[in-house]
Amino acid sequence: MQVSHNELVVLTGKAFTGLRRSCGEADMIANMVADLEMVGLNGIEHFVKALDFLQQERDCPVDVDATSAAQLTANLHGCSILCHLPTVLDFTLEKLIGRNNITLDIQQCHNRWLAFGELVKLAAKGLSVKASWHNGHAPKHVVYVLNKGCINPELFVSARPAKQPSCLHSLRIEISTQPIPLPSAAEFDHHISSQTLAETQAQAWQEGITVDEAHWQRIKQAAGAILVESSDTSRRGAGESEPSL
Repeated sequence: MQVSHNELVVLTGKAFTGLRRSCGEADMIANMVADLEMVGLNGIEHFVKALDFLQQERDCPVDVDATSAAQLTANLHGCSILCHLPTVLDFTLEKLIGRNNITLDIQQCHNRWLAFGELVKLAAKGLSVKASWHNGHAPKHVVYVLNKGCINPELFVSARPAKQPSCLHSLRIEISTQPIPLPSAAEFDHHISSQTLAETQAQAWQEGITVDEAHWQRIKQAAGAILVESSDTSRRGAGESEPSL
């Protein structure tokens, strides 16, 4: 089935609101999902996977520790980056003031692909960004580099990491005021260029987004909680009385 960017953002936002979590802003999260989906990197699929766990995750702010002047660490204790990344990045940018670069290590986190949209925003602000992580499943190593002023990153993925990773559930984000060199493509199985991502994005704007119907129904199911609540509120506002107790 085909949906528009706006339809995706609206429904995804309602789905997150329906979870009734304190941490995370629905509109920002909806755009994180849409940004990844528009470039063909399966934002909807990643969000559907996140829905299965978000309701059971800790719902409290995370602490960010400075391990050095240029190194920050945040432990999400197994939670999704969806609810915390925008806030953690804001804090990181404050620490970047007066420096050329800073590195943020987010430990024990999930749904790392969905960081895409927030990191693209940094490039638009004149910063260069490199994000990297390892998985226990393919692709086992992911790196993307977004130099300042670029609209989309250069993406590198590999089925085999060059060396044994120390952690399979962390995300490293390097932010710099200077250009960041690209890794050697020979070290990776695939290189997806920023041009390829831009072409996919343009096609999605023109033709709409192709969505797996099962995924769409799952998001609608999650959004149902807030839709039912809104409907009940509307009826009461129109004069329907509460039942007597």
